[in-house]
Amino acid sequence: MMVLKFRTVKSIWMRLSSSIDFLKHHTTWLRAIVGVVYFLLFVVLLSSNIFVSTLQLEIGEPSPQLITAPWDKDIEDTVGYSRDQDKAAKAVKPVYQPDEEYLNLLTKDLEKTFTTLRDTLSTTGDDRTRINKLKQAQLFMDLPEKVLSSLVKIKPDDLNAVEQISKGIILSRASNVDSGARIDAEMPGFRERTKADLSQSGLNEEVKALLKVFVDQEITKPTLIVDEVTTDALRTTAKNLVKKNVLRYKANQKIVGPGEIVEESVYQVLRAYGLINSHNTWKSAAGIALIVLAGMGTILVYLFQYKRDILRLTNRMVLIGLTMSIVLAIGRGVMALNLGPDYNNLSGMLIPVAWATMSVAILIGVDVAMLVCVVLAVFAAVLVDPSLSTAFGLQAGLVALFGGIVGVYSVSHLSQRSDLARAGIFVSGVNILVISGIAFSSDMRLMVWVVGVILGIVNGLASSFLTVGALHWFESGFRITSSVRLLELSNPNRPLLKRLLMEAPGTYHHSILVGNLAEAAAEAVHADSTLVRVGSMYHDIGKLKRPYFFIENQFTQENPHDKIAPTLSSLIITSHVKDGLELAKDYKLPQQIQEIISQHHGDSLVSFFYHKALEDNENVPEEAFHYEGPKPQTKEAALVALADSVEAAVRSMRQPTPGRVEGLVRKIVKDKLHDGQLDQCDLTFQDLDRIAMAFVRVLSGIFHSRVEYPEIPSTREHGSASLNKKLLGEADQEDGNGPQMDNLLENREGSARN
Repeated sequence: MMVLKFRTVKSIWMRLSSSIDFLKHHTTWLRAIVGVVYFLLFVVLLSSNIFVSTLQLEIGEPSPQLITAPWDKDIEDTVGYSRDQDKAAKAVKPVYQPDEEYLNLLTKDLEKTFTTLRDTLSTTGDDRTRINKLKQAQLFMDLPEKVLSSLVKIKPDDLNAVEQISKGIILSRASNVDSGARIDAEMPGFRERTKADLSQSGLNEEVKALLKVFVDQEITKPTLIVDEVTTDALRTTAKNLVKKNVLRYKANQKIVGPGEIVEESVYQVLRAYGLINSHNTWKSAAGIALIVLAGMGTILVYLFQYKRDILRLTNRMVLIGLTMSIVLAIGRGVMALNLGPDYNNLSGMLIPVAWATMSVAILIGVDVAMLVCVVLAVFAAVLVDPSLSTAFGLQAGLVALFGGIVGVYSVSHLSQRSDLARAGIFVSGVNILVISGIAFSSDMRLMVWVVGVILGIVNGLASSFLTVGALHWFESGFRITSSVRLLELSNPNRPLLKRLLMEAPGTYHHSILVGNLAEAAAEAVHADSTLVRVGSMYHDIGKLKRPYFFIENQFTQENPHDKIAPTLSSLIITSHVKDGLELAKDYKLPQQIQEIISQHHGDSLVSFFYHKALEDNENVPEEAFHYEGPKPQTKEAALVALADSVEAAVRSMRQPTPGRVEGLVRKIVKDKLHDGQLDQCDLTFQDLDRIAMAFVRVLSGIFHSRVEYPEIPSTREHGSASLNKKLLGEADQEDGNGPQMDNLLENREGSARN
């Protein structure tokens, strides 16, 4: 049985090992698996709280259990507030205005009536003929014969005055908002009041009878309509005057008992505590998954389009995902904190997005960190409010966005570790500004604003501390060299640099000058100046193995190369690259520094010993006098290679005038280019010109001319002699030490001239 178990474990281990080996050789599959894992992790972290609630309640259904308040909380009674607003709006009576369109129709009908009467009066014939003509009109058909007889006898000149009086009585009452008819139910009363006005007028009885028939037959609908604009404005004002009611719940206070009907007001309290989810849980999770997919897709598309070198490095992708995951995990823990009933909604302002963006900016790049900041700000908003139905998620997202951006810019030009502490202060400052802006725009209470500011300060400082603490582990775990690590390596007290100073002082000072040259050139072509400077300091550490075989460390007249064959000399010279790589690995120098060490000579020819060997044997193979390479692969390695050659060549010049220095610099750059040493790095011809100008500018400061000191006047000599006389003592003069005094003065003057 034990043997069987052992074989099973061994079989599983072998399959796992083979799978790991497969993934190592198929990095595309590895990156795909990493992406899927992070996608699932992000979705789980962002949507985990929507699955926590186990209450499945609906409004109008009985509660299956006793539900109490988990903690003290003030909850706005939105249901009651909405109900009170509706009551206030309904209490506002509608405002009416004349129905101008209908009144115009009445005016035309009244004018038409008088026009008919006027036309009848102008008809030739007797009264019977005119009466018969009037009866043809609908309005006149119902009038008594006596009234019609009187109407046909009205003088045409009096008819215009009658018409104006009739309009004034009927239309003035119809258009008046107090006397007009508002609804159909008011129409009978409106007609009676209008006819009463006609009865009290000074018109004759026949005209009154005609107009009363007009009122009964033609005025068939209300003469007033609701003024919607004014009425809505008054109702809106009434709604705004309603004050919000706050429900104050204490911890363990009953919300709803078992069997009690869940009313709308109770339901809102349960939602405010997060005890119930009114949305479809899986639908919400799917929405969050789409947001995560969009965020990750944005980062991947950007990297594919502009940063494919990062996309090809699996450890960089894993680092980006890891920092984002840790931030979301911390955010999930922060959201579980109980800051009190008034301050729980501020928990999202503690999510340390700035830590992730600063770490990514230092270890990977500023542009990638900016994009990560935007995506994490969206994730932070979703983390705080998965349904995105309140302003709290937006507020947390704004704090995360601006804090993260300022964090990136604060470390974009990191030159010393104290810059990280300063970055935390900057992030805290912008957090205070954003939280204050939110407070002013949302009418936040003073104490809530104070707590929010404190949380913003804690966020910024915590982000700084986390960056300092995690940076070393990220660097070592993912084999990434940050600017902070490079700055630490540039410390002259590092063991390897101290060895170089003590055992190969000439090489040490040569490396310092190469670093000055390469750093100036790096700034001119926008390369990594810190990496170039530190790489220059370590590029020749291989010379520690045989320091006296290199000319800068030979302080005597003897040259060991005079006693050995040129091939052996070439082997010793070229082996300092391999020796340097071994030392770099022993001292665990970063990979980027090791690449500069291996590439700073490319596969160039050791021309001095090659030509010396040709003097002895014309058939000597040239391959034996080449460095092993590879050629410089990056701008930084190429800059160190060029600076190394230029510094050595200019130092050997007898009279380094500015013109000769510039000519030599350009010749060396041109020779390197024609030799193919710069073929595999991305330097342009414009870059090479800028590099040459930077070299010349630095070298002009190093090899400057000195002013020759003039002869010291005799009075000065006399004063100096008197001073020396006091120093040496009068006894020496009496003993005949005058020549010694002259020698001392000559030595002092000579020292002054040098």
